Amino acid sequence: METERKNWLGEHWLTLLLAAQPLLDALAYWQRNGSFTPAGLLRLTVLIVLPLFILLRRPGRGFCLGLAVIGGFCLLHLANDFRLGFLSPWFELSYLLRVVQMPVLCLCFVQTIRDEQTKAQALRGLRLAAILTALFIPLAWVSGTGNVTYGPGLGYSGWVIDDNRCAHSILLVTLSAFALYFAHQSGRRWLTALIPPLVGAYLFTNGTKACYYGLFVLCGGFAAYLLLEKLLLKKNMKILLLLSLVLTMAAAAVFYPVSPRYRVDQRAEEALSAARLRDSREREKAGASGAAPGESAKQREYLEKLYRRCLGEYPELYRRFGMERVWEQYHYTRDLTVLRDARRAERAYARMIREDGDTLTKLLGFEASQMGVDGHYDLENDWPALFYYYGDLGFALYAGFVLAFLLRALRALLRDFRGSLTPLNFTLLLCVSLQLGLAQYSGALLRRPNVSIYLSLALALLWYQTREKEVHP
Repeated sequence: METERKNWLGEHWLTLLLAAQPLLDALAYWQRNGSFTPAGLLRLTVLIVLPLFILLRRPGRGFCLGLAVIGGFCLLHLANDFRLGFLSPWFELSYLLRVVQMPVLCLCFVQTIRDEQTKAQALRGLRLAAILTALFIPLAWVSGTGNVTYGPGLGYSGWVIDDNRCAHSILLVTLSAFALYFAHQSGRRWLTALIPPLVGAYLFTNGTKACYYGLFVLCGGFAAYLLLEKLLLKKNMKILLLLSLVLTMAAAAVFYPVSPRYRVDQRAEEALSAARLRDSREREKAGASGAAPGESAKQREYLEKLYRRCLGEYPELYRRFGMERVWEQYHYTRDLTVLRDARRAERAYARMIREDGDTLTKLLGFEASQMGVDGHYDLENDWPALFYYYGDLGFALYAGFVLAFLLRALRALLRDFRGSLTPLNFTLLLCVSLQLGLAQYSGALLRRPNVSIYLSLALALLWYQTREKEVHP
């Protein structure tokens, strides 16, 4: 009996791990008032136990070397924080663990996905995660217990905490990519026809730019792939799927004026127009045709009022570094689109912290707590966050890790383009490309364990697919 239980767990553990992710997200929502949620502790347990389990099974050199490099850099980064004087050691350690989860779990998945059985486990887990996510959102809406994205009528997220809304949009895009793959692979015509509009409905109603524009990238990408299948591989055209994809995109375009995304953009434009009108009046009163060092005190007074008003949510920016230095960071601009950009303000804050650091800090990064532990100043875009928080070396290691997978996939395509043009390979490349782009455009991917686990898996599956091409040319 014990042997049978171990065999069953060995055949389903990866499926269970992936299927549990939407459950953990829902649990995090319902336990959101706690400092240490059960969902967070369970994810931390997986991050620690899974590598240890693989190490006990004597893995290959690549796995051990990868963990050694990650661990070595973490020690160097923490040692530099200690040298400078820790502001919040626990916050820094927890933040670091969230960042390293993606490469660590990716190494684990590469080590474990070595045959078709484990690949099938992963795909089953993704299918279950997509189904559960698709069920939870309407359930939250019907029960009236879910969360909106930007406000009433401005998108719906479901059981998603406020800090996780950007991450949730990337999660939806990721699972939608695999849902369209399952539609392609399904032998049931009703599923083939139904999945694209369902995917479109979830992305359309979310309200974020990532979801709305991701809808067109996903559906358009799969439509293009169907044409390539027909033209290059001489396969039968999946007319029903192609028609469903095209109609989904057409509907999203036609109904854009009533979409949550449109209403969010409209409100932002109205607020910007009102701010420009107010600024125009104040500039006229001040006679401020321009403002730079050496100009009149009246013009400089106008410029200071403008910056204080536009950067009102980030007063620490000029309190800590002085208004003159903030002007220099912004090149004395009076463009309200630039000045009201919250992400630009966060990057300016991080840039000035980095400029004040020594050579070792520029190499290893500075403590994320310097941006505050309440998350207000925390960089939203992932790639700048990695660069500023973990320095030149940390950024290079992280980017190099991802680049190794992409170069491997590119090499497989160049070696055998037709043979590599499979539905799964296309889905993985499209998914990873979207994830890496959204890490910059949207953020909350590389530092959010509930989303970065899907990037870990997609990269590992990509590694397995290219390895199979090498073993079986």
